[in-house]
Amino acid sequence: MKLITKLHDLDEAQSIKYRLGVRGIPIYIGSENSGPAMGVMPAADCYTIWAEIDEQYQCAIAALNDEEYEVINPVHIDEFRFSQEASIHTFRQKFSKVNEYILNTIMLGIIAWFGFYVLSNM
Repeated sequence: MKLITKLHDLDEAQSIKYRLGVRGIPIYIGSENSGPAMGVMPAADCYTIWAEIDEQYQCAIAALNDEEYEVINPVHIDEFRFSQEASIHTFRQKFSKVNEYILNTIMLGIIAWFGFYVLSNM
């Protein structure tokens, strides 16, 4: 992701997200759900607008400056979001299997240690 701009107005940020989204440029708004938290964190005093695909950064800037700009390689936003969710789901499944393997190994080690401890103190 590449930072396009920072704004203090959520409506303007959502307008940019919509304008670029319908043209095939997926946009992420940082702090969209929490809002700027002035006085809490220096970086959270505004909404940040990000081009989610690095290669579309220049297109996003050009499309914001020129309504007639023809976006190079636009993506279908719904398909892009679906592929992101599928990737996250796959990652979580793999992570879960690794965690299960690690926890099973730890539990077997604890059981073996406890068995050895009990048998050696008899």
